Amino acid sequence: MKKPLSSLAASLGPLEKKTFAAALGRFFEDQCPQMGGDLTRGVLVTKVQQLVEEFYPPHTHLRMGQVMWPAIDENETAAYGKTMEKTRLKPVFLDLIAPEDIEAVLKAEARPLIRQRATVRLFQQAKAQGGVLSCADVASLMRLSLATISKYVRSWEKDKQEIIPRRGTVHDLGPSLTHKRLICYQVLVQGKSIEQTARETRHSLDAITRYVQDYKRILTCLRAGLSVKETAFAVKVSEKLVYEYLNLIAENQMDSTAQKPIMDIEDDLPF
Repeated sequence: MKKPLSSLAASLGPLEKKTFAAALGRFFEDQCPQMGGDLTRGVLVTKVQQLVEEFYPPHTHLRMGQVMWPAIDENETAAYGKTMEKTRLKPVFLDLIAPEDIEAVLKAEARPLIRQRATVRLFQQAKAQGGVLSCADVASLMRLSLATISKYVRSWEKDKQEIIPRRGTVHDLGPSLTHKRLICYQVLVQGKSIEQTARETRHSLDAITRYVQDYKRILTCLRAGLSVKETAFAVKVSEKLVYEYLNLIAENQMDSTAQKPIMDIEDDLPF
């Protein structure tokens, strides 16, 4: 037999049900009766609450000049035809305007240089929080064109010999081969170890191994006289990627700083 409620509990008890969770649970019960019982609805309600807290953080969590932005989860896997609706997101906090930006303006530094540093910062901050941004994300945040953001990234990577962790490089998407170029150059031309290259380029050992192995296989096919189409079939990559690697091979063969002839390097790699 249930214990009778006190007058206080009877009066104030219903207030406990005046919550977002309770309202969401009632919505599921009324509008989605096929969903299941209280336990099933409870799990969904909890998950929805977690998403709301991620995507709509309290304003007290944001500093001056900071914004929340839905990045792509770093651990998401890319696939051909995969839509954004089916892609996991990771909300991240970004310093759209940082103290160093204001200081640089007061020092009358060149605006393009200030914007370039801010662009790199946004990519790096997202990666540090487990998310990755695309150039389109940063272009929207900075209110600059995609071409400008791409120019900033390419210039930074060329000058600093550092790969910016954007979605195209982290998830191996898009037409850019910048990260593969730098990785193959460091391993094959400069003779750096896989571990050192992984640290400097912020890529996994598996990714670096895959890039260099593809390079070696395509180089072997080239030496054997295979056509681009035959090479693509043999290596199990696209013809477009074969052409891109062939350009890399040509660049590296002409590099005067190579420690030894590029055609002999593949025999020394620990793969």
